[in-house]
Amino acid sequence: MSSLRSRILIGLVITSFCLGSCETDIAVIAPKRDVTIIYGLLEANQFRHYIRINKAFVGEEAAAEMAMQNGINEYSDSEMAAQIIELEADELTPTGKTWPLIATKIYSKEEGDFNNDSNKVYYFDANLDVDKTYKIECLVNIEGEEPKTVTAVTNLLGNKSADGGIEQIRLNKPRLSGNSSTNGGSDRTNDEVAFVNNTDFAPGFEVAWTATDGGALYTSYFRLYYRDYDLNTNTVSLDSVTLSVGSKNFEGKQGQVTFPGVNTKDYYSSLGRRVEDLDTAVVRNIKRVVSDTLQFFLEIGNKELTTYIEVNQPTTGVVQERPEYTNVENGIGIFASRLVVSTRSNSIYETGRILDNRSCEELLYSNLPRIPDPISGNVDPMYTASKSFTIPGRCLVDPATGPRCQ
Repeated sequence: MSSLRSRILIGLVITSFCLGSCETDIAVIAPKRDVTIIYGLLEANQFRHYIRINKAFVGEEAAAEMAMQNGINEYSDSEMAAQIIELEADELTPTGKTWPLIATKIYSKEEGDFNNDSNKVYYFDANLDVDKTYKIECLVNIEGEEPKTVTAVTNLLGNKSADGGIEQIRLNKPRLSGNSSTNGGSDRTNDEVAFVNNTDFAPGFEVAWTATDGGALYTSYFRLYYRDYDLNTNTVSLDSVTLSVGSKNFEGKQGQVTFPGVNTKDYYSSLGRRVEDLDTAVVRNIKRVVSDTLQFFLEIGNKELTTYIEVNQPTTGVVQERPEYTNVENGIGIFASRLVVSTRSNSIYETGRILDNRSCEELLYSNLPRIPDPISGNVDPMYTASKSFTIPGRCLVDPATGPRCQ
């Protein structure tokens, strides 16, 4: 009995202790602490440079609701001031050039959790030097917290040209036709992009660009443009489809970056899925005109941006935890450099690349013979014939020879 009394007594003491020391309200929100987030990509071929500077936030409302509140993730002018400092290549020695970051609002941000009526960003105007490095410095002073300085440094992508700017990055393949000048000249022909051959889709279409000093990740894609003309209202709507060439790691200072050849059937298949069908026998007031010239793009990231992208890619292995990466001191985010170039510009040296006749015929009429696969027996569908694309002045349906382009 004495043993039983002892166990009961111990139980009562423990219960009394727990009841006396526990509370029904549990604080799950940690004390607020400011965290600065920087996202900035400097481009040597741009004069105006935009940078996002935000702050992390915490609260008792749902995250989606708080995200829609104007200013909840933005610093007021009294809380933060920022500038860009030009440094020598050693990333330490100032050159004496600085630019204050100017706050502005953008109203064209894509839809998303953090899209409000306006979104605060910062910018500065400058012609940057690819031989220098650049530092962002943010002085943050939040009420109730110690003042802090948030910094990050990046190099600048690009090869310096003789006139002090940057050398132009060129698309070497598919090449421009003609020999009269850098951009083809008067003897240019319509045979620059061959997506098909005599009897099938091209099995190994390659794209090659010149490389640039400091580039680590190269991503190429191209865009096909088309317009829908409403003959009743005399209005025009412009649309486009962007198709990927691929991404490639390449850290050579000079030379050429070549993307592996792909089967162009995938391009026609993608157009078939992504462009709305148009039956002009039913919808008689719409005329769809497609451009026979493709605009090729290349995006280049430096090592910091490349690492940031690779670390934040979706995980596919058993281990789902990912390492964190930032080059921002006393904050998080990324401050790096990139270059974005394309073949369609105002320069006399560059233009788009023209589809050859067979590629245009496949785009408009799905002219390639559909031969059953010897193993499966499957036949390729007519991917784009239902889009009612036209190329006035180049392609027509000839009563004698059938649909053809020239």
